[in-house]
Amino acid sequence: MLSVCLALVSACTGKGISGNGKPRGTLFVGKVITMDDQGTIAEAVSVDEHGRILKVGTERELLAAHGPGMEIVRLNQQEVLMPGFVEPHMHILLTLMESLPIMKKVEPCLPPPYAEANDPQCTNILENALRSLRPTTPSGNAASTEFIMAMNLDPSRQQAPSLGQSVCGSKPISTSFTDSPKDYLSACVGDERPVFILDQSGHLAYVNQKAIDVTCNYLKSTKKEECPPGSIKNGGGEWVKGPDGQFTGLIREPPAYEPFLEAMAHATLKKDLNPIALLRSHPKKFIEQSAGDIRSTIRKLRNAGITTLADGGLTSLTQIKLAKLLAEQKDFPLRITALARYDVAYDFRMNREKLQPTGPACDPRTDPSCELPKWLGVGGIKLWVDGSTQGCTAWLGPPYAYKEHGHCEKDGEGRPNYRNVCAIMDQLRGLWLTGGWRFQMHVNGNESAQWAITAFAQLQQEAENKHPVLFIHDTLGTEDLASQMGQLRNGTFRTEDGKPTPRLDASVTHLIGHVAYWGNSFKEMLTEGAASNLDAVGFDRKHGVPFSLHSDSTVTPPRPLWYVEQAVTRRTWKYPDLKDADSYVLGPEHKATIVEALRGITLEAARQHELDKWLGSIEPGKVADFVVLDDNPLEYEQARRNDGKTLGGINVVRTYLNGRSTDTADK
Repeated sequence: MLSVCLALVSACTGKGISGNGKPRGTLFVGKVITMDDQGTIAEAVSVDEHGRILKVGTERELLAAHGPGMEIVRLNQQEVLMPGFVEPHMHILLTLMESLPIMKKVEPCLPPPYAEANDPQCTNILENALRSLRPTTPSGNAASTEFIMAMNLDPSRQQAPSLGQSVCGSKPISTSFTDSPKDYLSACVGDERPVFILDQSGHLAYVNQKAIDVTCNYLKSTKKEECPPGSIKNGGGEWVKGPDGQFTGLIREPPAYEPFLEAMAHATLKKDLNPIALLRSHPKKFIEQSAGDIRSTIRKLRNAGITTLADGGLTSLTQIKLAKLLAEQKDFPLRITALARYDVAYDFRMNREKLQPTGPACDPRTDPSCELPKWLGVGGIKLWVDGSTQGCTAWLGPPYAYKEHGHCEKDGEGRPNYRNVCAIMDQLRGLWLTGGWRFQMHVNGNESAQWAITAFAQLQQEAENKHPVLFIHDTLGTEDLASQMGQLRNGTFRTEDGKPTPRLDASVTHLIGHVAYWGNSFKEMLTEGAASNLDAVGFDRKHGVPFSLHSDSTVTPPRPLWYVEQAVTRRTWKYPDLKDADSYVLGPEHKATIVEALRGITLEAARQHELDKWLGSIEPGKVADFVVLDDNPLEYEQARRNDGKTLGGINVVRTYLNGRSTDTADK
């Protein structure tokens, strides 16, 4: 009779068992690092059947609160439960392109322990990278328009021949690779087929003369446009010309290489089979045809602990549709939110919005039956103020500049993508005045960051925006810039005319790989002291500016625990040899603490995209997106344990979305 009474009590209180006898939720038991603002460490968290977090506390407290009916997931002794990692800035479509068999990878190699991300074809010698693209058999067709496509070349790290030396067994070339890429491509790859190589920064491309000819023919015959089209100047695009007035093969900024991608898709003989062509025009077919490659790439993201990613700037309605379709695939193990490039969202000719900001289809905070969807919508606007630091197109100002004798010796202070601050404001004003969007600006150089601060402040004076703004990269920091960002946050910023600026929720996301991958390169190419202030989180900390950490994939591999280790140690290494003895600490005053770095891949990253109401920490009312690690990162001293294991070497055991394991994505 006692057993019957207990069963009736349990049924009546509804604590643990549903009407069909199945558990109504899950109780996770083990060490729980919540990443909330109080730094709470707990030993249990309960989750309801819709994936909402109910309570956080001790195992005894939660068992008493929910009764015996919940399913229990008990972690192993060394494991810890954390909020799933949020990747605040990457490019998912480029990351998928990188995985396609048709796309060759020619990136530099990484040293241990990062070497596990190396492609077998990686090389730190420029000639070897280019030579690997040479067709194994001649096409025999001088009219061939099928492109040879490659990604991730990086002349700032891959050693090039000295001037006057023979290149790929051909005649000596008297200019550097970046001064005349088409000559190097001609010598190392050949002239039979058009060649297009995307730089690892994503801001430059390298093409041969055949690619230029094919693209110009496409523009003139199919689109009735001049070559290059005048539109590429919007956003800083340029087909670089040499002293002789001829194109060198260096293409600067995405607007300038977009015509090559169009020509590439147009020139494909079997468009219904070529994934690059499908990627641009038939998103559903692309996903269906490339399912295996996509699954492999997404699995790597999941295995790195990522549960949510933010695409850093979709450049067409087709790309938005593709990202949404991707997220809505059955058993997809990630959530996706996205930014739209400003001109995708606004029609400047008609002076009206083309897009409305969107969020998830339902909200579990207000809808009891809602499970947070995996497509989180497009709620942000992206604008590129300048280009790449390693690509010599970042916009620098005193005290920084490119050295006279270095990789960027002719580039001085670099270049902005806009004429002035007013031009930036003109691009954003129509969308800003709607009040519905959050805004993010790509700034690498300190001068471009200053322009972005000024533009944001003046727009905020015109119309107060309640949404967060984000400075993407902020690679070359100064204390004055961090101070101004802090003033924007606390409402004390004044423009040059003395006018006060209403409070603006400003923060930074750092591509911390700039320190690890390019630190020594920047030391060699930038003026004295500049490299030490790469990704200057010490300035952020001092002036109360929150920061997150990101990969900018495909620029660096999307491995959040690697970002944490790199931010905490600030170790860099020297190319091309990558000897461990040559590595050193760059700017130790800007080391992040382990807690700061972990917040940069969880709560702060979620806040920057207005996702923290659901994600980023383990708190009642939020969604149960978790990562289980095989070790506790908080127990590491300066990113390393006594046995030598590093933060970046902690393994991801599994991830959860809405309280359910994502292991089904492997089936």
